[in-house]
Amino acid sequence: MASSIDDFQQRLGHVFADPALLGLALTHASFGHEKRQRTPDNQRLEFLGDAVLQLAVTAELYRRFPELPEGRLTVLRAQLVNRHHLQTLAQDLGLGDHLILGRGEENSQGRQRGSILADAMEAVIGAIFAEAGWDVSREIILRLLEPSLTVLTNESDAALANNPKGNLQEKLQAEGEQPPMYRCVSETGPAHARVYEVVVEWQGRELGRGQGASKKEAETHAAQVALDAL
Repeated sequence: MASSIDDFQQRLGHVFADPALLGLALTHASFGHEKRQRTPDNQRLEFLGDAVLQLAVTAELYRRFPELPEGRLTVLRAQLVNRHHLQTLAQDLGLGDHLILGRGEENSQGRQRGSILADAMEAVIGAIFAEAGWDVSREIILRLLEPSLTVLTNESDAALANNPKGNLQEKLQAEGEQPPMYRCVSETGPAHARVYEVVVEWQGRELGRGQGASKKEAETHAAQVALDAL
């Protein structure tokens, strides 16, 4: 059963003071093309909404993940603003029920087409920004994205916890170009039960040392000791 436009706005978290602006955000270009006349559509609002969405997500990722480098932040942003994710958001809101389409798109399942839904989702964000400004549009974007942001936060925390060497290198290279160096200083025990001791050094000073049943394990331990000390 199709939802009402009021239900859609309640789920969205914004009731438009100008219903015509929402109508424009939901109007696909096929509507005017089929009528062979210049009918306003949602493409300009889509352009605006894309920029607002990118800025809101970029700023939130920058705030939430202070330890992540630029490349990793770019990957996370792409996961949140890609077409598939925007399509899912639109479907959760029931946006497709309210699209204004040409008959051809209507008959070819345009209301379920991922590209149309994603573009309309951006257009709706653009319409919110045009009507209510940055603070309101940012709040709505982050509320809609919060479940996905929580998943990314948990995944990133786990990755950070399981990668002491990578974390140490990122931390140190933020302060200088030289990476940390690992040096095995001893091997003890019988051949079947070797124990390796490794020190990690940076700019000529020892940051930590660790032991393990392999050099890799000892390096990981040393990196964790260094991170804890820092």
